Amino acid sequence: MASNVESIVNQALMEARRTRRVADIFEGTQEAIIALELYGQTRDTLLDAKDWSFSRQVAPLTLLKGPPPDGGFNFAQPWSNLYAYPGFLYEYAYPSDCLDLRAIIAPPGPMPDLDPVPALWRVDNDLTPIVSGTPPVASGPAAKVIYCNTTNAMAVYRARVTDPTQFDTGFTASLVSALARKFAAAFGETVTSEQQAAEQAQQTAELESSLRG
Repeated sequence: MASNVESIVNQALMEARRTRRVADIFEGTQEAIIALELYGQTRDTLLDAKDWSFSRQVAPLTLLKGPPPDGGFNFAQPWSNLYAYPGFLYEYAYPSDCLDLRAIIAPPGPMPDLDPVPALWRVDNDLTPIVSGTPPVASGPAAKVIYCNTTNAMAVYRARVTDPTQFDTGFTASLVSALARKFAAAFGETVTSEQQAAEQAQQTAELESSLRG
């Protein structure tokens, strides 16, 4: 299992048949500069491509906008962007480490829900609730949000995991191989038989990892 980013990058450089290695990804060498450009996006693409067990997260959401006023909206109290989008009661902040939102669930109660019904939700962009003006409106910067009708909602999602010590072996093998292909293209190398063998080993590791859950 890789202990740091440099270990993963150096394994990928080896597969790409590069002789130089990096001691620090911020050291400024050609290999380090290219690794900085490719590593984060490649990692996130792989995390988003599959339901890796180590990246599954369940977390409570931060409420941004609540339900309509008592009695609902009317001529005297029309809808404004101080409230969630019409059709939804609540607006929550999108988790900063979320790559792929999988579900919205209600918090567990005293009696467990053994037959949960999927909650309706929508991801959108909206102005954050900094109130100003007359009549008052939300005028904060636009941000990614979640609309739903679930009180005290919790999110189930794939998280952006940046600590290599949390990666499982299948994911690390996938990341090394994906980076090696990109390094080979960046440095003008060709795919070798060794890389093809490594990719086959990676696919086997992925399968074993998915079977373990």
